[in-house]
Amino acid sequence: MLKFKKMGSDKVPLLLVTANVGSIFEDPSVMLPIWTSEFLQAVSRMDPKFIALHLQEVGGKAYEKSMQYVQDFVQRLCDCPELRLFDKIRIYLDEDFSSPEKFTALGNMYFAHSSLTDLKIWDFEQKAYVEATGKEVHAGNIEKVTTKEKAKFPQHFFPECKWSRKGFLRTRWWVRGTAIEFVNIHLFHDASNLLAIEPFPSVYCRSRRRALRHTLRHLHADAQAAPYFIFGDFNFRTDTGGVVKKVTEELSGSRLQNGGNVDSSKLQYRSPTDGRVVLTIGKKEFSHVDHQKIFREPWLQRFDRELEALRPHLYEFPVKFPPSYPFEEDVHLPTHYMKTRCPAWCDRVLLSQSARLLVQHDTARPADNRHMHASRKSVTDSTDSSGRVSSSDSSPARSASPATHTQGSPGKTLEKKSSLAELDGLSVPAPSLSRKSIADPTSVQQAISARMEESSGRRRLVRNQSEGEPAPRGRDPAPRRRPVYGVIGDSTCMGDHKPIYLRVMLQSDRGNFRQEFHSESSPKHIKPEDPENMTDPVADSPNSRYIHFSVDSPSSIFKETDI
Repeated sequence: MLKFKKMGSDKVPLLLVTANVGSIFEDPSVMLPIWTSEFLQAVSRMDPKFIALHLQEVGGKAYEKSMQYVQDFVQRLCDCPELRLFDKIRIYLDEDFSSPEKFTALGNMYFAHSSLTDLKIWDFEQKAYVEATGKEVHAGNIEKVTTKEKAKFPQHFFPECKWSRKGFLRTRWWVRGTAIEFVNIHLFHDASNLLAIEPFPSVYCRSRRRALRHTLRHLHADAQAAPYFIFGDFNFRTDTGGVVKKVTEELSGSRLQNGGNVDSSKLQYRSPTDGRVVLTIGKKEFSHVDHQKIFREPWLQRFDRELEALRPHLYEFPVKFPPSYPFEEDVHLPTHYMKTRCPAWCDRVLLSQSARLLVQHDTARPADNRHMHASRKSVTDSTDSSGRVSSSDSSPARSASPATHTQGSPGKTLEKKSSLAELDGLSVPAPSLSRKSIADPTSVQQAISARMEESSGRRRLVRNQSEGEPAPRGRDPAPRRRPVYGVIGDSTCMGDHKPIYLRVMLQSDRGNFRQEFHSESSPKHIKPEDPENMTDPVADSPNSRYIHFSVDSPSSIFKETDI
């Protein structure tokens, strides 16, 4: 008897980890065994079948001296008993610090379990998938390795145009019939607290946003691109000015100037009752009298705002862990923050919207949720009348079928939608008259998600009633099938950054889901010399409308949009 396997029913447990390992190479004899042990314990606990480990600052901050310890680090992982069943290994380590215009110090390490038999990796030169078998370690100068794509950000992106190890390193995989991409990224840090406290977004935040949008445009412009997971050290910081205002509401401030050197000046905030110093801010000093407690409280997360402008394009599972940076590099103080920066969630694991559908833990098929992405967004930011930066509407996404132009309307494109139900799912409350744009992308996304949850609940209720069963209450998926987003080594010294992980279940046999359902945005092409923030004319003059042709059954819905 023939047995048919249900498509997508066999899910693959993925473990995605990002870690800035710069500080562990400064004292490798102590830190490398501790870090490796904590990482392997996490692997054993979560039992993944595919591990993607993204590293930043490989070789340490003084990489010329400590790069020699990287080989020992790799050997520790490859030879450990916890990974003995992972027989397919690909490692990419950018270690050639002799070429500053290309050096990123990024490291991508991938371990695939022996049960993953049909594993392939994309060759960016051949533009095709190739078999991924055995173990390959690419270290040193990896410019000619074709199964990865590496790029350093343009020099004019860097603050003060000074080269530093910032860029991205990308791979694409075919895992049990599903195409996915993993992008390791390292963005710019805050060089001075005195500049970081300026009104949000600070100059550093704008530099990071510019580089991240540059990366997303590159990913979206690739015709063969797949749903992607982008995880690394984004260096996202809190709205430091807002944090300072919050914690100094009842304090009096003063500036201490040391001669004419601005970098040596400090801000001090004192209690008006006893005159004691509560908060001190210097270029590389951020010290609160209750430093180890106050920055672990829930209120701080309200100031984690750097991802706001790109929420329509990037998804993040709820953050329920404390800030991942900057921790003391002292094995005796594993949970203490250094008093150098305001603690922040620098290290993140983000997903494209199509990747989100591939790892959702409910029973709905991704095809049922295609209308999530019918509202196209641009990776370009715009500024509304209040001065707040937000994402603007964009041109339609690429379609597998050629665009159809109407006669007499050369500037219009008809983009096919799936059904009336999807159009109904896009209904959102009318925007207030005070809003300049047709709709705020974040609000639209929230409304769509709420509508999806409501309609999904109705479908479940009808099915249960027809079967004579009561509606399930509080029934959670199996713990191993739920996405888990957290910290590795929360009570252990892991260096100044805590590694962050995401464990998800990847649906199999989905092909290239991004191309099939056109679920990613089509970014606008912005010239490099264009200003950082620009107003999108589409947002100011919305000319989109839906057209219903009742010629065939089922009905066809088209969206007419300006190009």
